[in-house]
Amino acid sequence: GKTVLAAMVIAETLRRRGGKVLFLAPTKPLVEQHAASLRAMLVVDRIALFTGEATAPEDRELLWRENKIIVSTPQVIRNDLRSERFALEDVSLIVFDEAHRAVGDYAYVDVAKAYKEVEGRLVLGMTASPGSSAEKILEVCENLGITAVEIRTEYDPDVVPYLHDLVIE
Repeated sequence: GKTVLAAMVIAETLRRRGGKVLFLAPTKPLVEQHAASLRAMLVVDRIALFTGEATAPEDRELLWRENKIIVSTPQVIRNDLRSERFALEDVSLIVFDEAHRAVGDYAYVDVAKAYKEVEGRLVLGMTASPGSSAEKILEVCENLGITAVEIRTEYDPDVVPYLHDLVIE
């Protein structure tokens, strides 16, 4: 459900604002999965996949210019920002999948810090495991520049129809 929600936000952001969308996920398999899902769900033919293994640094500069949506590991983006291969000023939205990782020296923190310089920026942080304390959640929000949090539980009316009986041992 998180990827479907992200696709809806991406489509609306591109429709209203244009620019680029950066979709970050922590692992190569997740990046590949999200890129395939977005290609299937969106009517956007310019979706590039960046991972350290899949895309050479010199190729990423051209792919950055030519594509509307970049799906990447955060380490690649952090390294490219440090090397000044590109900047984030034309990015309308960054999606942080597994947003709970945005703590300490994880690459999400550095990418979000660079993005905080962009006026009118939008951030979507998604996670199924936000943290066990309010302090942890607030740290993630602060690091990513998130100002509003939307939470769903198994008791919410829009979630209930999709649940199956749970058996806990």
